Amino acid sequence: MKRTQNLTMPALPAKFANLSQQSVLAILAGLALVANLLILIGLPLMWEAAVILLLTGLLPGWLFVDWLLGGPGRALPELWERTLYAVAAGCAIIVLTLLVLSYIPGPLAWQHALLAFDLILLLLFGLLWRRGRAAPPAKQSDQTQADDAWPDILAPSRPQARGWLIAGVISLALVGGALRFTDLAYTEFQGDEARAVLRAAETIQGYHDALLSHKKGPVEILLPTDIYLLAGRLNEAAARLPFALINLAGLFAVFLLGWRLYHPVAGWAAAMLLALDGYFIGFARIVQYQSVVFLMVALVALILYRLVRRPQDLARYLTLAAIFLATGLLAHYEAALVALPGAYLLYALWRRHPAISLVRLGRALIAPILAGGALLAVFYVPFVLNPSFRITYAYITVNRIGSTFPYNNLVDVFERTTLYSSVYYVALLVICAVLSLAAIYRRNLSRIWGWVAAALLVAGVLVTLGQPARI
Repeated sequence: MKRTQNLTMPALPAKFANLSQQSVLAILAGLALVANLLILIGLPLMWEAAVILLLTGLLPGWLFVDWLLGGPGRALPELWERTLYAVAAGCAIIVLTLLVLSYIPGPLAWQHALLAFDLILLLLFGLLWRRGRAAPPAKQSDQTQADDAWPDILAPSRPQARGWLIAGVISLALVGGALRFTDLAYTEFQGDEARAVLRAAETIQGYHDALLSHKKGPVEILLPTDIYLLAGRLNEAAARLPFALINLAGLFAVFLLGWRLYHPVAGWAAAMLLALDGYFIGFARIVQYQSVVFLMVALVALILYRLVRRPQDLARYLTLAAIFLATGLLAHYEAALVALPGAYLLYALWRRHPAISLVRLGRALIAPILAGGALLAVFYVPFVLNPSFRITYAYITVNRIGSTFPYNNLVDVFERTTLYSSVYYVALLVICAVLSLAAIYRRNLSRIWGWVAAALLVAGVLVTLGQPARI
């Protein structure tokens, strides 16, 4: 019990907590008003892009997470986790809002878009304000739900642990941020990002097929459209800014996921490896979908693992995970691969907690399926009905996946990775992965079978890289 108290922040008096919530809403409302004024007045493009992303993404995302996960008797996630959810939810709100507006005949008008985002903010403010006024006084137990299995990472038990946490966060922000935000205008639009920006311009001009004829999801088009439409202009740095921000958020999502799964050092090491990875640096600095998929997949895993450890508010957290999964699928189809660990985590949730029957889990999945399905249907129903869908299907199944089974693309991935990263870095990743898996096999299998599995793993990696045609 003593350790639990050290791991949690002290509870605030109910009256002060309610007053604080209303004050925060007032501050956020004032921030939204200032953002509106700055957009109307005009700023240097990069500053204006940041204000636009704040108004259309982070603010509504923060309020939506508060509305969905908060309420009487519920404890919101800690600040770090909640901010990551807000970034991802804000991305989903931008995409859904502009997607719906793009279906209205005629060109998109910046006034209509700004009004739409302001109405979303007003709706969320109204819902939260009403709930805050109607909520009964919070009980002491309502505000202290952390336990030994899910400690508050912002309040570790030892002061020196908090110092190391701060050092890890700062180092990751400095390294990851420097490699992602420095000189975003390093080159003109090229290749796929040029096509995405051209389609953003077509979307603003009212060409209905601009999104549906794209061979990928609409996210990489609609994020730069958000800035282009409300600012009235766009350059390379401003178009790449949202992807750099989302990629950086993905690093902190991996940090937090690694912390929850194993240890803070594991989370920091995994995030720092990705911060230095050439592929991820490249994805963060172009107008493409990969950073969005990266963040959404990490957060889906984080939410489901949270429920395995602390099965509270199943339907609400599963709904948030479904929204993130749907947003990832609106970025690219490869986000569906998170269904594999996701299904395992749902199975672990059911097996670990006897009180959660299959019936209860099934009921909790109804709202997430409806929410995620509705978000996907807004784009994919018109997309599948569009004549260009056949071309996209052939392109994905033949050009990308391959026409013969099984598909062994590991050598191709290795060669492409060494183009973006040092060969020594890639070799380090492979060696670390092999050694980690070998240690897991030896720990979880008998002595003989552990060695056999480890030997087969090493042999498989060597054959795959040396003689890929044999597999």
